Amino acid sequence: MKLGISTASFFNRVQTESTFDILRQMRVDTTEVFLNTYSEYEKPFIDALIPRRGNIDVHSVHCLGTQFEPQLFSGNARVRSDAENIFRKVCYAGYMLGAKFYTFHGPTRLKKRDYTFDYIKLGSRINQLIDIAQSYGVNLSYENVHWTYASEPEYFRQILKQCPRLYTTLDVKQALQAGQDPMKFLDAMGNRISTIHLCDVDKSGETALPGDGKFNFEKFFRELEKRNVNAHALLEVYSRDYKDLNELKSAYDYIVGIVMKVKNK
Repeated sequence: MKLGISTASFFNRVQTESTFDILRQMRVDTTEVFLNTYSEYEKPFIDALIPRRGNIDVHSVHCLGTQFEPQLFSGNARVRSDAENIFRKVCYAGYMLGAKFYTFHGPTRLKKRDYTFDYIKLGSRINQLIDIAQSYGVNLSYENVHWTYASEPEYFRQILKQCPRLYTTLDVKQALQAGQDPMKFLDAMGNRISTIHLCDVDKSGETALPGDGKFNFEKFFRELEKRNVNAHALLEVYSRDYKDLNELKSAYDYIVGIVMKVKNK
């Protein structure tokens, strides 16, 4: 297991292209690159980003999926095609940055109502997107997010039956915000987990740095060790959750300490 920090953790503080220098200063060598907006999906931006990366290992790419990912499932062919063009740009970014995975949110839940999913239809479309991503050398990794279709463990149990090449991203805070036990997602995702996003939630439900909230990360990492989960674990916090970069680095060191403790029994 490798540990790192997602560039999403710097949003609204540092521009994407400047995050690599900060990661190096923090002695963090692994990241997920979060592309924040349409201009950052474009080839000139990605090509300019590559030399800034240096020796940082880009495990995955992520994007502001609400901008186009729900439209990938539209019944309108023109809408679907336009969304697919943007999807391909993010896949290209992943390929050029050396990423192995594209962290995916998919369709959103727009209303508070019961949803009945056609897993065969959804799976067929997801398999098409997997084909596109893999044509760029990138694997699709579907993340649990509380405001999307993928908010409950059962969704993953069913969709993984339809998509044998699909990977998953387990987001701790998103599970908690959905009122779910992250351990249940471990059960549902099984050996498909590529990435783990680490962020805590406090008693009021607000996000917090790992160690500042209510989640038992030591118990969680002991369970990962028990199950031989070989995924990259990345801090993906909000910039409002810390006062300065020293606090963010302390949270990263906190996780490093837990992992070392678990490894050494």
